[in-house]
Amino acid sequence: MKLWKVLLALVVLFVLLGGSYVYYRVQDLTVERLDDDLWVLRGFGGNTAVLRTNAGAVIVDTMTFGIQGDRIREETVRLTGSEPVLIINTHYHLDHTHGNPAFTPGTRVLSTERTLKYLNTLDADFWQGEAAALLPNETFTDQQTLFIGGKKIELVHPGPGHTNGDLVVVFVDEAVVHMGDLLFNRHYPNIDLEAGGTVQQWPDTLDRVLSLHNFDRVIPGHGPTTDRDGIRQFKSFLVQLGAIGRQAAAENWSLEDARQTEDLTADAGYEPIRFIVSLGLDRGFVLQRAWEETTGNFELVPAAREE
Repeated sequence: MKLWKVLLALVVLFVLLGGSYVYYRVQDLTVERLDDDLWVLRGFGGNTAVLRTNAGAVIVDTMTFGIQGDRIREETVRLTGSEPVLIINTHYHLDHTHGNPAFTPGTRVLSTERTLKYLNTLDADFWQGEAAALLPNETFTDQQTLFIGGKKIELVHPGPGHTNGDLVVVFVDEAVVHMGDLLFNRHYPNIDLEAGGTVQQWPDTLDRVLSLHNFDRVIPGHGPTTDRDGIRQFKSFLVQLGAIGRQAAAENWSLEDARQTEDLTADAGYEPIRFIVSLGLDRGFVLQRAWEETTGNFELVPAAREE
């Protein structure tokens, strides 16, 4: 949950600085075209996908601030020539959802059931008043196939990892998958243990994604576009991190022992995510989360407990 505190501090920083440099940085987006009808927008927050269909645009994730939601909507219209008809939220974290309220009330918004539950409990203060109109209004549990404007889109909840409610989006006609934060490409991940995230089960979740046969290219939640090998590399990192966590529990390591281990080598080339200041997602953080999971030094939030 440490990431939440840092991101909220950045919101306060944004207000205190009155916009200026922070405003410029926040509204800045870069655009990558992956296909005739598919783009990736990058800025402060998770990577956003924009798909053009004959029925209107589909957006996956909306970044962190309302002004980013405004910019995503502007870019969507510029790129596709149409307004968004569907927003898909890969999970509940604010850097993937807080741009939602910039869109038209009544827009179709889709997520897993568990993500909606977390938005209504763990982030309830934000989703009040007018913002509530852009909460997910359609949910699923395991898998859903959509046909929109001549495009086929498959939504899959492959299992726990980053949280226990994440989904991936397969743009079937473009052979591209948007992983959300189930994939951090060459960046240290956030591991939200309190919301059902898990180092130990994450590799199996990635195997379920790799078992899907209808994609070649991969949009991560953070980092550059990659391919199946990018998923495999991240999996090897998680496998090694999980083994360290199990060793820490078996040998009764202290937290400091875990954070100082040199056994983690699959993170070569990984970088912390930064926006003006570090977000705290670094090597020490992931080692701490692995130790906390296997030693039981964390507590599930009530919304994450099985009913």
